Amino acid sequence: MAPFKNFSLIALAALPAVRAWLPDPDIGGIHGRDAASNDPYPFCNPTTTANCILNGLYLFPTLEFSNEGSLGNQEFINRLPVSSSTISVWTNNKIPQTCYYWGVTRDSWTAADFTVYNVTFSDCSVPFVVCRHSTAPKTINQIATEIGRIPVKLRQSTSVYLVYGDWPVDNPAYGGYIASLSQEGLIVGRSRAYFPSALLHEVTHNMDSSILSPSAPNPWGIGTAYSASTAFRNAVNTDGYAVAAYGTNSYSENFAEAGRAIMLDVIYPGGLVNFTGNNPNLTQIDNTLNAVRTAAGSYYVTGGTCDTAKKFPYPTVLVDKPAPPVTTTAAPTATATPYGQCELLFL
Repeated sequence: MAPFKNFSLIALAALPAVRAWLPDPDIGGIHGRDAASNDPYPFCNPTTTANCILNGLYLFPTLEFSNEGSLGNQEFINRLPVSSSTISVWTNNKIPQTCYYWGVTRDSWTAADFTVYNVTFSDCSVPFVVCRHSTAPKTINQIATEIGRIPVKLRQSTSVYLVYGDWPVDNPAYGGYIASLSQEGLIVGRSRAYFPSALLHEVTHNMDSSILSPSAPNPWGIGTAYSASTAFRNAVNTDGYAVAAYGTNSYSENFAEAGRAIMLDVIYPGGLVNFTGNNPNLTQIDNTLNAVRTAAGSYYVTGGTCDTAKKFPYPTVLVDKPAPPVTTTAAPTATATPYGQCELLFL
């Protein structure tokens, strides 16, 4: 799939959506699938779905790292340091085209209700952009904290964060939870989905077809996903078990789940085996985790600074906010500016 970010808004609308996403654990009837598990995400049932991998088999007992209340997410909160940040608000009445397209055109939120911020972390000189909807309960400070908790070597695979309200009443047309679009360097979702475990899953998706792609022409040219590579799929098939239940849905999802496991292995004292000391079956996913360590282990580290050669570029294609009524086929005005026009916020 070619990158979207250089197309006009009208050209964007003609292209199919490609989102790697997590389902909402609080809406839609998703419940724990095992009596002994607190993991709300469902496995792919091969009796009802033709595209399951590994015949729906996954590591059990589970790693318990999926939802906000999970043991794994609490360890991410406790053990991942938060990078400090400086926040500034855009004052030029513009919005990045990627926020407009996904937030307004595709997900039916109102453009005028978004506030756009630059968030510059102490470990990366290139700002990240947050487009926050007014119905989002988490403040920009809280969102910046959650983004800043993601290690910079992983965080550099993103550029823009689109933050929505938490519940259907905020926008009945939007039924999502959180998603990533590697071709945009974008993470998009409800503010309550901005917690470490969900963000780690999504940034792993973002790296899959870009930084880690075996065929991308440069760090941000989109190529064949690493999760589609023979090396990764052979490792997964040799194991015969997905890293987590949600990983049975596809090799891509299993790769994103493996990213969370690798991060826990790095930060937890004694590694993953100590985190899951009561789990006798970790060897069932050895080949998968070793393949991910080989391909991406250098990104699952704390500390350091972003690599500007690999950092997803700052958005420079902007549109007017709020958008004028659609009376012609012309795209909204696009303006390229370095880091927007901002007013520093002291928070």
